[in-house]
Amino acid sequence: MRFFDASCRLGRPAAFGEGMPWQTDEILEIMARCHIDGALAYHIVAREGETQDGNELLLREIAQIPQLQPQWCALPATYDEFLHADALRDAMKENGVRTLRIAPKSFAHSARPYAMKELMGFAAECRVPVFFDYGEAPCDELYEICHDYPDVSFVITNTAYALNRWLGPVLDACGNLYLGTGNYVPHRGLETFCKYYAADRLVFNTNLPTGSATAAVSLVCFADISKEEKELIAHGNIERLLGEVRL
Repeated sequence: MRFFDASCRLGRPAAFGEGMPWQTDEILEIMARCHIDGALAYHIVAREGETQDGNELLLREIAQIPQLQPQWCALPATYDEFLHADALRDAMKENGVRTLRIAPKSFAHSARPYAMKELMGFAAECRVPVFFDYGEAPCDELYEICHDYPDVSFVITNTAYALNRWLGPVLDACGNLYLGTGNYVPHRGLETFCKYYAADRLVFNTNLPTGSATAAVSLVCFADISKEEKELIAHGNIERLLGEVRL
């Protein structure tokens, strides 16, 4: 079975754990060992430092690495800290960027329309999937984001163990929400999700380098679901979302 990782991270974080595989060649070695053919990658500098500098650093880092596709971190263009919609469209098209990652809590800005209308309007118009970690918008905030921008496809990553009772009502109310499988480990979580919400809303990801690629792959391979559902989760759903982007 072929796997495509919808979310991994490059670069050394400020809080660095000994043995963490942060270098790009280490990430590639893990991907090869786990039969992960490709991945969307963002750079830690774009999350912990200056966003645009980090995005440019990412492009230089992966320029000669076809297995890795760039994912840019994004924030509102207040004070011209980020690109406005027209410039963003041109830059993403030029550099082969097809997804964005937001972090409203880490970046200390509102996710409501008065702050994010331009950025989310762009994502809706160009059908650009928007990613964020569950910790950036847990519980009710997750519903608010999906509800405020119904034409944007959102993928939550780095989820929590005790998530299902919070997540279910949001999935019922918001058909534009997709769940990254990395760290989604309630008992028979994938089986339950496929039964109630269908496999086409699950997206394989590892959360490398803090997550385990081996565990992420095993979670899908050994799930008690059909081969067709596994293929959708492993690569089909993210490839469909990427194929719908119109820049």
